[in-house]
Amino acid sequence: MLETITLFLELVAMTLVPYALCSLGIMIGGRTGVFNISGEGIMLMGASTGFLGAYFAGNSAVGLFLALIVGGCLGLLLAYLTETLKINQFIIGICLYIFGMGLADLLYKIIIGVQLTPPLVQSLPKILIPGLSQVPVLDALLNQNALVYLTYALTPVLYYVLYKTRLGLNTRAVGENPKVADVVGINVVRTRYTCTMIGGMLMGLAGAYLPLVFTGTYMPLIAGGRGFMAIGLAIFGSWRPERIFAGSFLFAGIEVLAFRMQILKIAVPYQFLLMLPFIAVLILMGVFYKRAEFPAAIGSPYSRE
Repeated sequence: MLETITLFLELVAMTLVPYALCSLGIMIGGRTGVFNISGEGIMLMGASTGFLGAYFAGNSAVGLFLALIVGGCLGLLLAYLTETLKINQFIIGICLYIFGMGLADLLYKIIIGVQLTPPLVQSLPKILIPGLSQVPVLDALLNQNALVYLTYALTPVLYYVLYKTRLGLNTRAVGENPKVADVVGINVVRTRYTCTMIGGMLMGLAGAYLPLVFTGTYMPLIAGGRGFMAIGLAIFGSWRPERIFAGSFLFAGIEVLAFRMQILKIAVPYQFLLMLPFIAVLILMGVFYKRAEFPAAIGSPYSRE
């Protein structure tokens, strides 16, 4: 029984990373008023470039760095189109999703081509924490790769920055009332650009995690809808990092449970099991929608009068 629980927690800790990183990226931009719904497309771009970088350089760090750069560039493009050109955020978000999905596959096919045996990269190695990694049950959470630890660390860091520092107060002010923030001397446009780029970088990193940990290679639609579920997570979590992390843990648990049920050959169509995370999003949104909190200025570009 203890071994089963340990294995389940280990898989959940490994699976929560793309949910959490993408949703935290959405949250960072959303806190300034930019609602980035293109997370799925940015994740696919991060997965493609991350895999290609790691494959040709023979180093996962190169792939992760490329995914960060690509995600940041797409975040910059989103900020430019929505804040400078004043184009509707949701229209641009859908366009960037389609753009990222198509370009990710195109890059892979141009560079790698069509092969009977897909090329593979080595998975990110696990890092043991002396002492803690040998504690029963706890070892499931602390016998992970570097990006899992990064996700653990990001949640309290973002919480502290947002709610305990002047920088966080300024960031939240931009998303709540940009006119007042501008009056008191906060550069609204620069804040939105910066946070949207940082959010895009986290989304790109979430995408690169998939081939570098889950599959060892890139494949079309590898994100599997996680970028869309991350939108629900950000809303369900009321744009707060600690709630987003808890929701990511829940969604990861549902995903792991669905795959475990497939392995155990339970007499349920596998298509239904694959639907479970999406069903969970719908249920949570239905239950908590009225309690959901949004930054007051989200979705609206800012123009100085």
